[in-house]
Amino acid sequence: MIISVLNRKIVACCCLLMVAGIGAAQTENEKSNLLAKVKAFVNKNVVHGVDTNYVKAPKQPWQVSVKSRVSQTDLQMLSTIDGGELFDGEGIMPFLQGVGDMDMDTRIRTKVSTSIGVKVGYKGLSISYSFPVGGDKSQNLTLRSVGRWYSLNLRWHKFKSNTMENHFSGAAKSRSIENYDEETDKITYTDWGEPHQWDETFTENFVSPISIKTLIFDGFYIFNHKRFSYAAAYNQKTIQVRSAGSPLVGLMGYYADFDYADKRNAETIYLMDGIGRLRQYQLAIGGGYAYNFVPAKGWLVSAMAMPMVTLVNRTRINTYSTNFKEIANTNLFELIMLEILADQGISVEGYEFADNYKIQSTGEHSCNNRVALNFTARLSLTYNWSRYFFNVNGQFNNFNYRHNAMHGHLNDWYVNAAVGVRL
Repeated sequence: MIISVLNRKIVACCCLLMVAGIGAAQTENEKSNLLAKVKAFVNKNVVHGVDTNYVKAPKQPWQVSVKSRVSQTDLQMLSTIDGGELFDGEGIMPFLQGVGDMDMDTRIRTKVSTSIGVKVGYKGLSISYSFPVGGDKSQNLTLRSVGRWYSLNLRWHKFKSNTMENHFSGAAKSRSIENYDEETDKITYTDWGEPHQWDETFTENFVSPISIKTLIFDGFYIFNHKRFSYAAAYNQKTIQVRSAGSPLVGLMGYYADFDYADKRNAETIYLMDGIGRLRQYQLAIGGGYAYNFVPAKGWLVSAMAMPMVTLVNRTRINTYSTNFKEIANTNLFELIMLEILADQGISVEGYEFADNYKIQSTGEHSCNNRVALNFTARLSLTYNWSRYFFNVNGQFNNFNYRHNAMHGHLNDWYVNAAVGVRL
């Protein structure tokens, strides 16, 4: 009886071990199958079906590289305004009076930002991390996927700016101080002179920094994906061994938000004809061409250009009324002195009026703009030797917009550089 019971226990234990062994084997098989599927997906999207006389896969599947990035965003807004309304001979501009329409050109540029990072990749898959080392201290998020027949790229950029450059041109009349009474602080001016051409550029400081956000997406289809490799030029997943080019068709989406609607920026809002926030939405399609030139073994020069036509081109602005003129007229002498001292780099505490400014929303306005022509271009230089590679590549995007009497453009560019090894 005891032997019978022991036999049953031994059999039961053997069965449990067999089940555990089968389960472990199934788990290992599942892992193996998953890795096989990932490997098959990577091979299919990177080198499957290519002409190996033109495009080859590196023998080493792993990549480790040190990379750097330099970038800048440049916004330009141009508008035609009533010069007599903007410069009415009062406030902080008592010596100038606009005559007729005046052109205003506003430019906001970030500092050139620089970041350094590390990237680790396996064939077509990669992960990277970078941190800023100088510039506008902006926040960036970039997602990219590149296959043998497609490229997808998404970039989100958020930053702040403390200054803008305003250029005014048009007709104006001038006058000067004829007499100043120290006891009453009363100023007497000369008569206005004859209208003359006025052309001046001023650097304006935002009391409260302007917040700018941009989101750019682009994707395109590569027709000649058997002989042309986009990946060889921009992430070194493949190696282009003979020159080849390809027509491209692409889709691009763009969103930008420029927000300086803070009461402390009442002067800037007044100068911007009441605009305190501007948002731009665009969706465009286009066609272009890319070419990989192999001048010698190991070298690759790649260039791409694609003009694009907007299908969606919408602008939304928020306007505000301010008490800037009233404050300026009440504190005219102090404001003039502050402007003079500020031009000399001198800051005077206790004479700031920004906290007394007020702004009030006067509405939100949207419009669909006419068709615009945008442009994107890329350039890359790569050198491969042994297991090592070097690459530098850059991209330039141009976006145009228009809202009533205001129009402008945003230029966004970056340059990447990387030195890496294949393992």
